Amino acid sequence: MTLEHVSVAVLAAEIALMLLARLGTERRHWRHRRKGGVAPRKRDDIRLGPGLVYSVAALALVAVAVFSGIDFEWSIGTLSLLGVLGVLVPGYAAQSVMLLGTHGDHKPLKGRHETLAYVLAALGGAAAVAFV
Repeated sequence: MTLEHVSVAVLAAEIALMLLARLGTERRHWRHRRKGGVAPRKRDDIRLGPGLVYSVAALALVAVAVFSGIDFEWSIGTLSLLGVLGVLVPGYAAQSVMLLGTHGDHKPLKGRHETLAYVLAALGGAAAVAFV
């Protein structure tokens, strides 16, 4: 299995996690509209994650790019691809893990969910180097 295969699998897993978190959030919104259940919260948005997960993804991206010695073209297309696949998508996926771990509530995040979120952000950032 090559690095490209692993990178595609990581990207697919991240997208699946984001969809699961979004579906759970939307389910809460649908219940609220039908039965007067729990009102939607601004915190349910996966784009509002802690900035640390984006930093972890970016650091992993830079570390793997430097240590692997990849020579890539410094164009806006390459940098935007690295930004989206190496920082944003892993950050959103990590926030999705946090949302799924707490079910969107204000209860504290368990240590294993937080660890999984940061590992996923780092793995996603590192795997994005293969797309360049």
